Amino acid sequence: MKKKKWIIVIPVIILFLLFWMEEAKPYEVLHSTVMSSPNLTENKITLVVHSLLPIDKEALAKKFVENHMRLNGGRPNQYFELKLYRTELHHRLGNVYDTLLCNDTGEIVTEVEF
Repeated sequence: MKKKKWIIVIPVIILFLLFWMEEAKPYEVLHSTVMSSPNLTENKITLVVHSLLPIDKEALAKKFVENHMRLNGGRPNQYFELKLYRTELHHRLGNVYDTLLCNDTGEIVTEVEF
C-alpha cells in the first residue's frame, strides 16, 4: 500500500516544483523594436511573463514601463505595445496571452494619441 502512495506523491511533487520554478522567474524580454519619429516613439516588446496564474495586466504594464523609462527614458511621446506570453513554451507554440498598448506612464490605452 505504501508503494502506491509514492507513485502518486512523486509526480505531484515534481509538478509542484516545476510550477514553482516557473512562477519564481521575473518577466523576460524576448524581442524589442523601437520606431521613432519627431513626435512619436513606438516600442514593440515581446515578453514572457512566466506565470500560469492570473496576471494583473495593469500592474505588469506599469512596472515594466516604469523600469523601461528609468533605463531608456528621454524620447518624445513614447508608446508601448507589449505582446505577452505566459511561458516560454507558449511563445514557442505561438500562443499569445494578450497584447497591451500603454502610454509612457504605464496606463493601458486603446489607441495612440499624438
